[in-house]
Amino acid sequence: MRTDPDLAADAARGSESAYAELVRRHQARVRGMARRLTGTASDGDDIAQATFLTAWQKIGTYAGGTFAAWICTICYREFLQVRRRQKMEIEFDETAEIIPFGRTQADTANDKMDLSRALAKLPEAQRICVTLCVAASLSHREAAEATGWPLGTVKSHVNRGVAALRKHLAATEVA
Repeated sequence: MRTDPDLAADAARGSESAYAELVRRHQARVRGMARRLTGTASDGDDIAQATFLTAWQKIGTYAGGTFAAWICTICYREFLQVRRRQKMEIEFDETAEIIPFGRTQADTANDKMDLSRALAKLPEAQRICVTLCVAASLSHREAAEATGWPLGTVKSHVNRGVAALRKHLAATEVA
């Protein structure tokens, strides 16, 4: 199996099939992250599409590291651009697909809605950091690079956000 850096190098040389493979590998992560950031499937899908278009245009700037971190950074920046343009307040849609924290496939739709409600109650910075580090599986360092925030700040937001989610979900007998 070809590695992401190999595919990115081929894509930078114009290989659409190499880039298509990168999209296939990372589209679920990017779409999920964008949907969590925006709170709606349609807005999230628009940001995911913009992310992959921007990534294709800038594939030559990929300088190594994890491709997932690179593409998630682009996704976060696309989200910020949309947010600045619309000056919207972030809300989480109850129907947005949420990755359950340590749960099995037997989760019900109500559990996902409870998690979505819990995420909506987090302060924006915590919600962003939890989405990047837990849902999109970025390291704290990668999330710090994506947001431009100090590493300690990201770690703090993730720890506080996850603790608040656990507390909320325990109170609703979900966790």
